Amino acid sequence: MRLTPLHLALAALFHDVGKLYQRAYGNQPPWEVADFSHTGYTHALALRFGEVWKKAGLDPEAFAHLSARHHEGWRGRYGGRYVPKTPGEWAVALADTFASKEREEGGEGGSPSSVPLHSPFAQLALPGGEKGGYSQVYDLPGQRGVVGLSEGGFYPTDRPNVSPDTYRRLVERLEERLAGLEKGAASPEAVLSGLLAALEEVASLVPADTQADPSISLYDHLRLTAAIATVLWAYHEENPSPEALRQPEEKFLLVLGDIGGIQDHIYRIEAGEAGVGGLAKRLRARSLEVSLVAEAMGLGLLQRLDLPPLLRILSAGGRFYLLLPNRNEVCSALEEAAETWQRWALEEGGSLVPLLAWVSFSPERFNDFGNVLRDGIRALGEAKLRPFDRVLGRVELPWATPEGGALRPCALCGLRPASRDEPGSLCDGCTMAEGIGQRLPRREQVGFFRTPPSRPYFAFPGLWAALEEGEYTLRARLDFSPSPGPFEIKPLLGHLPTVQEALQALRLRLLDEYARWLRENGLEEAGEVHPDRPLTFGELAALSTGADYLGGLMLDADRMGEVFAGLKGASPSRIASLSRAFSLFFSGEVLALLRTPHLYRQRLGWEALEAEEKARRYPLVYSVYAGGDDLFFLGPWDVLLDFALDLERLYRAFTRHEALTLSGGFALFRPSTPVPQMAEILRKSEKRAKAAGRGRLFLFGQAVEWKDLPELRGWAMGLEQDLKDGLSKAKVYRMLQLFRTAQAAQDPVHKVRYKPLLAYALRELENGLKSRYLTLLDHTHLAWRHLPVWAFWGLYRLREG
Repeated sequence: MRLTPLHLALAALFHDVGKLYQRAYGNQPPWEVADFSHTGYTHALALRFGEVWKKAGLDPEAFAHLSARHHEGWRGRYGGRYVPKTPGEWAVALADTFASKEREEGGEGGSPSSVPLHSPFAQLALPGGEKGGYSQVYDLPGQRGVVGLSEGGFYPTDRPNVSPDTYRRLVERLEERLAGLEKGAASPEAVLSGLLAALEEVASLVPADTQADPSISLYDHLRLTAAIATVLWAYHEENPSPEALRQPEEKFLLVLGDIGGIQDHIYRIEAGEAGVGGLAKRLRARSLEVSLVAEAMGLGLLQRLDLPPLLRILSAGGRFYLLLPNRNEVCSALEEAAETWQRWALEEGGSLVPLLAWVSFSPERFNDFGNVLRDGIRALGEAKLRPFDRVLGRVELPWATPEGGALRPCALCGLRPASRDEPGSLCDGCTMAEGIGQRLPRREQVGFFRTPPSRPYFAFPGLWAALEEGEYTLRARLDFSPSPGPFEIKPLLGHLPTVQEALQALRLRLLDEYARWLRENGLEEAGEVHPDRPLTFGELAALSTGADYLGGLMLDADRMGEVFAGLKGASPSRIASLSRAFSLFFSGEVLALLRTPHLYRQRLGWEALEAEEKARRYPLVYSVYAGGDDLFFLGPWDVLLDFALDLERLYRAFTRHEALTLSGGFALFRPSTPVPQMAEILRKSEKRAKAAGRGRLFLFGQAVEWKDLPELRGWAMGLEQDLKDGLSKAKVYRMLQLFRTAQAAQDPVHKVRYKPLLAYALRELENGLKSRYLTLLDHTHLAWRHLPVWAFWGLYRLREG
């Protein structure tokens, strides 16, 4: 039987699955095994599900040996039955050895079935991390006994639920998935992706090593081992000898891909909502497009080389890392891809800058991977200094000649030529984006195709992407069930509020009632009243409490460069695990907080009425962009502010690390404000938050630490009620005037001269009210230092400001 790289990937991905069974059953297996070692369990399980491997073109007995015989040092144990013999078995065994080099020596140890997976954030060199482990089975509101990886559950805790019983629950789920693969997978590629998804679900919360280093998940170890074995086999091609496999040659390439200009490309929308409709859905479609560029670039390279997608060991935020064999044809394919993608980017207007760089290294350097990565990042930095170097001066743009068509720029993006030489005409790309944006609220997957699918679609070099199941599919939800075709889980579609969410927020049942609401608010031009229609910016603003403003929120994770640069033992698995954790939060948990807030009621300590209010209103928040560690939201301004406070609290619970904070900017906009202007204002606000010391939100002219915002919100709500009860707005404006005067004063004496003036202004208030606002006479009090924040917050809630 001829072994392919995909066969090696399957075997290496399966090689340590027996650890789940060993921890679940120990020496009391539910079915016959040759011995109670994890390799014994792996071998027996491989035979139990032999039909799965037949679908991939593998003999079950051969696959059992290929996956279980991965311990060279076991010659004197178990009769030597798990010692590698064939070249394929040696490739898996060596891959396991190379992947295990990343584990630290020492450790606390403990019973294998009771040691939890430690949080990757606790392994950072940055001070301030808290220890914590992950539960394998846990309860969520309305969901008891959730098994494995799920939205709302990937949070470290001091008392994680780990035991033989939880391992048995994981084993049961894995067997369900394998049984589904037996019935449903229609190709070897589908078997591989289905197994990878099943292991992500059940092994992401399990330590690979419970004795020396429980900080690396079994899933990440299995995936890295599979990638190394695949590359080893592809490097040597036909049946290499064990001696050849062991040679310390530079057999590996670390390929780094990056897409520059993402945010400028997303926000470059020239027309606002005037003249060109559907801005919200076009903006979301463009955000999806840039998220897919890096996916298409990495996937296209692997397809070109006939290698499995699991060699993409990292992919998030417009960046990806590939592990490839260091062969001449691979290097030629990389050179060709770099030129092809540069040409594509220029033809698309040059706003995106695709970059590729690569370095070679030997297997022994897996225990020195931090330096390999630094070499790769240096090479990528050099590539950034030479954008479009392979095509500048040689590329012929299709519109550069009279035969190329209209020269009028697209009315929306201003980058590409319009399809017709008429005012307001769009380019084909923006027309496609409208169709994709229209479909986004109803879709939960993106498919890649090697030939053009039905319109609308995104066209990339050699690949097309559309919102339907494809030859390779990205699922936007944490759905790990098997599929006839290959797939992976990638929460890229974001959230786009629709009329249905508006009905829920307004407590309306009928579309006619919503049509009446539109008329009452002067929004008749919003479009047809259909449940799946995305809301316009005007509708989102009108759904605010108080002033009809659109809120904008831009957030960025602080110290991300320090996080990865200071990672203890920067191995591929540690980097992938940390990157995957951040991706789970910023692309998954953030959107789950929008769509299903009830999952976080207990974690965030909401009361019942508060939770009900958030469940109605949080789905109104529009995620323009959520990639890597950058977030951009639009929505009803008051909803967005409350959401920001909950999101920051959730991030702290997710990382349990004092040094891992968020900085951001918040601002109010008229719905007709051009998107580039919104983005620029929010970027500047975010920079001011970082300049003030990180871990802050800049709003209403001030940078405020997150820990202080709940108290300021309380002052704002109190002011709103006081204004309703008759407090004069003139008093509030007088307080603001005194604050500005005090802030402008140069010496300490003049800074406190406001006190008698404020006391005089408050003299007529009744005692209870006066007592509250006399607190402001303490110039060190939080409410005085941040008076504009809560004052404007309260005023805008009453349509003032």
